[in-house]
Amino acid sequence: MKTQAQFFSLFILFLLSMVSTSAAAQQWYKAELVVFERYSGANAEHWPEMRAINNGSLSPSANNNLIKPAGTGLLYGVVSRLNNASNYRVLYHQAWQQPIMSKGSARSIQINSSNGLVEGQIKLYRVNYLHADIDVWFKENGNLPVSSTGTATESQTYPNNPHLSQIRRIRSKNLIYFDHPRVAAILEIVPVATPASAVSKTPETYSLPEN
Repeated sequence: MKTQAQFFSLFILFLLSMVSTSAAAQQWYKAELVVFERYSGANAEHWPEMRAINNGSLSPSANNNLIKPAGTGLLYGVVSRLNNASNYRVLYHQAWQQPIMSKGSARSIQINSSNGLVEGQIKLYRVNYLHADIDVWFKENGNLPVSSTGTATESQTYPNNPHLSQIRRIRSKNLIYFDHPRVAAILEIVPVATPASAVSKTPETYSLPEN
């Protein structure tokens, strides 16, 4: 019985160590995202009613085993051309590093522009191939109504805003364009080495009950 208990304890420790290092074992990528406005003159009546915003659980500026901050530069030329064009305006430009895991394990990345006009998330995951799921609102016609208790109510009027929501199969080292008549996005990902700080240098220890 003692031998069986020891074997069981070692097996549990092995499983826990595998879970703790799963993110480090995945291929890491640098991702860079640009969200921009297109001056189309479309009427706000064409846009959906914004009743909720899906927010990401990870910030691009965070520094942990699931995400690392990164400098922009992959899409510098794209941003420059957009800024020099009269019918476009860059609203958001950010880069980060992350492992791309399975759809069930992947965490979404928060998207918030500095001017408060763009809010939402993007999730990068792998199902046989790499995929990107973007879900952002361009709040040009106002934000969600908030009651005195801090929650939106049915009696209030919700703004009609452009909503970019698409799932695309993607490839690394390729520009991925998310098209929309009012707010669009461009993404590029490139493989990078796993950050040293994302790999635990010392094994984690766990306390197991004694038999």
